[in-house]
Amino acid sequence: MSFLRGRAQLRCEEYLNCTGRLDNWKSSDFKNFKLSKIHATQLSQDLLEDSIDLYFKGLLSLSEAINSISRFYYSWATVKLYYSVFYFIKATLASKGIALIRQKSLFYLFAREGKKPIKKNNKKYTSDHSGTINYYQDIFKNDFLLTNRIGDETVYEWLMKRREQVQYRERVFHEPNTPSFWNHIVKKINEISLNNIIQEYIDDNYILSFQEEHACLAVPIKRALLSQKDLEDAGLKTSLNKDQKKRIINLLIVNKKPLPIIQTLKI
Repeated sequence: MSFLRGRAQLRCEEYLNCTGRLDNWKSSDFKNFKLSKIHATQLSQDLLEDSIDLYFKGLLSLSEAINSISRFYYSWATVKLYYSVFYFIKATLASKGIALIRQKSLFYLFAREGKKPIKKNNKKYTSDHSGTINYYQDIFKNDFLLTNRIGDETVYEWLMKRREQVQYRERVFHEPNTPSFWNHIVKKINEISLNNIIQEYIDDNYILSFQEEHACLAVPIKRALLSQKDLEDAGLKTSLNKDQKKRIINLLIVNKKPLPIIQTLKI
């Protein structure tokens, strides 16, 4: 099966001459690899291009989730909201020149001359999902969404567990009912509309994101805005092509009215 993989991943495989034969790519070979000036320049450009693709994956996931919410499908919306945050985090990492490279385990690598890949020998850093989130949290402790917690979990850990709960641990999706952690948002939507609650989360000063009754939707919206700024700060355009824009706008029109997040995210 042929498909397009991340540019940074392919570039690192190219450096070790292992493209197409990953079984022969030894962790020790990669761990001891040091970026030259040319390598760092190439990898930096690859990451900038990857970040744009990852940002679109995040936007599409968020838009599909909001569309699902508008049609009262909250279980699968939970999964899509989590994935939007996962992609936005990866987009931010890439925009700041940090590659996540899979070689049996998960490494991170700063795209700078003289840097070597780093791997933490801890189970929570081995999988793509928990590894991405934990590496991100270690590197970017000043993220606004890491300045508080929900109980003893970061908001990213909390959202990842809600996704795992809905997708894997519970034996059935809740429809036509809703998962309990959605109850307050559903009530607010019925009272003030989906449009208004999204605007409330856009305007919020990082307070509602740390409240369990709001976090499932508030966190992805705030993470989208943060990642958009990260890409723009890196000199990248977050505007979409014509077909991408049309697809997302169609998802974000509810009751024939465009939701405010379209304008906020400059779609």
